[in-house]
Amino acid sequence: MGPLTAALASLLAADIGATASRVKRNAALWVVIGLLLATAYVFALAASFLFLSTLYSPVVAATALAVSLVVTALILIGILMALQSRDRRLQEERRRRTAMQTNLTLLAAAGILRKQPLLAVATAIAIGALLGTGKKRRRRQQDD
Repeated sequence: MGPLTAALASLLAADIGATASRVKRNAALWVVIGLLLATAYVFALAASFLFLSTLYSPVVAATALAVSLVVTALILIGILMALQSRDRRLQEERRRRTAMQTNLTLLAAAGILRKQPLLAVATAIAIGALLGTGKKRRRRQQDD
């Protein structure tokens, strides 16, 4: 049993190390991608300003760009608020559904216990399994 445990532990450590290095590599690449996109955004703004300043005065061009960016930001804030509201509603619905399932299970268990006392042990095991899996589900949902 000892060598098997050591082998499994070393495999797990190697898997964690590979995952950590993969996460670090991906993080570094995302930083570079973000930097390149930010640079491209700045140049796009400069090009837009130069183009608009040939059609209008520089003040009007700068104002038009500023207004368009503020409107875009406000639209994105509205979308973000709507998504957060939807997530809260979905989480509350999951919480209600889980509570309802637990209550129905306990009611069914009470009915079985009254009618057939010999099934008490099986019912207790089933309730324990249900409550145990319910806790695991909640942890996974909170991590998401």
